Amino acid sequence: MFKAAIILSQTYNITIGEQFIGWQTVQTDANAISALRSTCLAISSSNIVGIVGPVSSREANFIADFAETVSIPVISYAATNPDLSDRNTYRVFYRTVPSDNVAAVAIAQLFTRFNWTSCIIVYQNDDYGIGGTKVLSEAFSKN
Repeated sequence: MFKAAIILSQTYNITIGEQFIGWQTVQTDANAISALRSTCLAISSSNIVGIVGPVSSREANFIADFAETVSIPVISYAATNPDLSDRNTYRVFYRTVPSDNVAAVAIAQLFTRFNWTSCIIVYQNDDYGIGGTKVLSEAFSKN
């Protein structure tokens, strides 16, 4: 979808600073430092005005911090860590998906609505799973 938007912008002669909008992809491997290294290399060799991605919240934390220092926006289509919603900390970070807080509130409301009193949570043992479990536990405590 992103590539299609770039092609359309070029077809209709849409420019930024009299230059056509281009793109560059960098593959990351869920390693935050590797993602940061790739981002630094891309920015140092191109006229980057924004970053789309990364997918993981762990990478997004690093990339958003870096992007703040060089004043370029970051938009992620998959990072859901609620901490990324803090506008004071992540001023240049945006996302197209809701944070885990939204899902946690919805799940807590389901429990309230159907008077469920227990459940089993299966999660991945990483930042994503631990963070999701944390916000879910907080939502249950509030309800």
